[in-house]
Amino acid sequence: LLSPMFSRVGNIINIFKQTAINGILATGMACAILVGGFDMSVGSTVGLAGIIAALMATGGQEGLFLPVVSSILAGLLVGVVNGVAVAYMKVPAFVVTLGTQSIVRGLAYILSGGRPIFGVSESYEKIAGGLLFGKIPYLVIYYIVIALLMGFILQCTVYGRRMYAVGGNAEAARVSGINVEFIKMSAFAICGLMGGIAGMLSTSRTVSAAPLTGEGYELDAIASCVIGGFSMDGGAGKWYGMIIGALILSVMSNGLDILGVASYYQRILKGAIIIVIVLIDVRSKRKRT
Repeated sequence: LLSPMFSRVGNIINIFKQTAINGILATGMACAILVGGFDMSVGSTVGLAGIIAALMATGGQEGLFLPVVSSILAGLLVGVVNGVAVAYMKVPAFVVTLGTQSIVRGLAYILSGGRPIFGVSESYEKIAGGLLFGKIPYLVIYYIVIALLMGFILQCTVYGRRMYAVGGNAEAARVSGINVEFIKMSAFAICGLMGGIAGMLSTSRTVSAAPLTGEGYELDAIASCVIGGFSMDGGAGKWYGMIIGALILSVMSNGLDILGVASYYQRILKGAIIIVIVLIDVRSKRKRT
């Protein structure tokens, strides 16, 4: 943090851009975690959505409707499939989303032919590459809007309160008249939707897409939620926690990059952070009971 490189304006802007993509994913992951699950396929969803967007936005095609809508719908579809399997078919979230992770990544390879896709249209590039007032990246604006909207849903709506209720005690929620299966399914659908949005924006930001894009992003999203105070048991966590967690993770990753720490060491550190925080959460719950 004391490095002159860290405090440069360009680097600070880059941190916020990194926070935006991971933060959008963390917003969706928070919903899955709140209802007592998590989504291991969200990183692959980013890759597939990005490939679909790139295919629709290359070859001289200037329209934005098809690449934007198709990539977001692809993410939503993945989320709905996960949600139906978890909520209605009672398959454990880890098993379902791990399988979906492999399927979706394979689809990304098939659609791209196993190669990166370059040359998206200039109009598509401006979706995430533009600046508001010439200073604030659109990407950051999108994230702020999504985070605030999700905060409103979680804290100020009946639907949000039902997500907390289902994650806290599903049987008690069912007895009180809550459609537990629908709440769980929709939470995973939101997670997939955020994966689609993140993939669409990632392609615009990098002006390219690759089948491996998004690899490991699910770990970052989970870490952001855990660091931000979301319990992996479900039913606990404040909406602003996912923002704080995503920002902390981005600052940490950026600082380690500046120090020259290899990415594989960073992945070890992120995994260790998740384990430590979850252990602390488990121990604190045992003491309360």
